[in-house]
Amino acid sequence: MAAGLGEFLRSLRQGLMKGEQNTPTRGHAQVGEFARARRRKDHETSMPTPLQREPCKTRFVSDHCTKGSHGNYLERLPSEIILKILSFLDASSLFNISFVNKRFHDLANSNALWSVLYSSEIKKKKWRPRVMLVTEVVSSTVVEDKPAGYWKKLLLKEMAGYKDTLWKTELRHLNPHTGMPALTEDVLRRLHIQWEITLTYKNGRESVYKQTHTFFEDSSVTVCWNQGFWPYMFNLNSLQLHGIMCPATPAPGDKPRWRSLIRKTSLQRNVHWSFFGADRLVKMLLFDKGIIIGLWRGNWKIAFIMINLHFHKLIERSLLGSRFCPYMPAEDNAVDPDCSRHGYTLHIVLHNPVRRIMSQRFSPLYTRRVMSQAEIVQLIAINFANVSEHVPVAKISLPWQAEGLQGDVERCCMMTLTVLDEAQRPFWCASTTVKMYSRQRVLDLEYEGEQFIMLYEDAEGKVRMTFVWMEEFQHYFLVELVAMFPAAKVKRHFRGEC
Repeated sequence: MAAGLGEFLRSLRQGLMKGEQNTPTRGHAQVGEFARARRRKDHETSMPTPLQREPCKTRFVSDHCTKGSHGNYLERLPSEIILKILSFLDASSLFNISFVNKRFHDLANSNALWSVLYSSEIKKKKWRPRVMLVTEVVSSTVVEDKPAGYWKKLLLKEMAGYKDTLWKTELRHLNPHTGMPALTEDVLRRLHIQWEITLTYKNGRESVYKQTHTFFEDSSVTVCWNQGFWPYMFNLNSLQLHGIMCPATPAPGDKPRWRSLIRKTSLQRNVHWSFFGADRLVKMLLFDKGIIIGLWRGNWKIAFIMINLHFHKLIERSLLGSRFCPYMPAEDNAVDPDCSRHGYTLHIVLHNPVRRIMSQRFSPLYTRRVMSQAEIVQLIAINFANVSEHVPVAKISLPWQAEGLQGDVERCCMMTLTVLDEAQRPFWCASTTVKMYSRQRVLDLEYEGEQFIMLYEDAEGKVRMTFVWMEEFQHYFLVELVAMFPAAKVKRHFRGEC
C-alpha cells in the first residue's frame, strides 16, 4: 500500500514537471498577470494625494536620468504645466524666456499670461477713468479672442510710456537756442528715468551700479557713478549702460520697471582706449563714445565713471529699447535736394559735471568744400583771421569726487555739439569728453600765447577747436571752430547733391 502511494506521487510529480516544460509561455504569462494585478492593487490601496503626485513624478524623471537616458525633460512637460510655471514670472523675465526656443516663444506670448500682467499693471492707475474700462476688457472672456501677442504689446507700451502720451506732446516744444526739446529734463524727472551701468567680469559675473549724480545742461546730461564696491579694471570684460524707469516712491526691494540698453562698450585692454588725464590721486581712461573711467593711481581699481548723454532721442533711447537691444530711431531725412543753399546752425557747449564753461550758437552757416579732400565739407563757425569772432573761455577742467576725496583734472571737459539744418532738424549730435593738446604755434595771430587744440571725431563728423592761453587775463580764447562731415552724409540727409 505504501509502495503504491509512493509510486503515485512520483508519477504525479513527473507529470507536473513535464507540463511546465511544454508550456513555458503560459507559465510566465500567469506570473506576469499575477505581478501586474498585485501592483495594481497596491497602487489602488495607496493612492497619493494631489500634493504627493508631483514628487512621485520628479522621482520618476530622476530615475530615468540615473539610468543614463538623455533628453530635455522640460520640453516633455505638457503645455499646461509650463504655462503654470511661467505665470509666476514678471514681465521682464517672461520677455527674456521667449528667446529660448520656438515652443517657449509661443507659450511666453500667451494672451492668458500677459492679460494678467496687464491687469495688475493698470490697477496701479485706477484714478484714470479709461483704465476701468480696460480692466473690464481684460477680465472678460474675450482675452483669448485677441491675436497672439496682443496683451504683450499693450503691456510693453504701457511700461514704456506709450500710454502716457503727454511726454510726447511736451517734446514737441523746442528750445530755439539749442534746437532740442525744451522740457526734456522735466519729462525725465516726471517719468523717474535714471541710468545704471552693468559691469561684466571675465568670468561672466555681473555687478550693477546706480547713478549717484547728474548734471543737466540745455542739451545734455552728465551722469556720474562714484559709490559702491568697485572692481579692478583688468578683471572686467564689458560695460553696459541702461535707462531704467524707477518707481515714484521706491521701497526696499523694489526693482526697476523696465531696462533699455543704450550702449555696450568693451573694456578689454586690446580694445582702443586712450589715456585722458591725471592729477595727484587718479588717472582717467577715455573709451569709445565718451565714457570716462577714473582709476586710483598706483593700481587699476575703479574710482568713478562718467558719461555724457545728448538730449536727442534720449527719452526714447532710455525707454523704448530692450534689455539686450538699443532703440533704433527711424531716419528723418529732408526732402529738399538743393542742400548747398541751406543755412546750418551749430550749437556747442563746454561743461563739466559741476558748471558750464562756454555756450555758443552760430547761425547761419554754409558748407564749403575742403580743397584737399573733395568728399569732405566743412562749416566754419569761428575764423582765426577774424579777431571779432574770438570768444573768451573760462578755466577748462574736469572735477571729480569719490570715496570722500575730490580732485580736478585740468584741460579736460565735456562737449555737447548740435548741428541743425535749415528746418531746425538735428543733422549731427555728439556728446563726449574732450581734452586739450598743446601744439606748436601754427596760427598767425595778433596776440601772443600758448596754443592748444581740441579734437573730436566719429563716424558722422569731426570738430576742431583752437585755443590760445592769455596769461595776463588768465583766460583761454577760442580762436578757431570748424566742423567737418562727409559729403555723403549731406547727400543722404537731403537726398540730393551738394
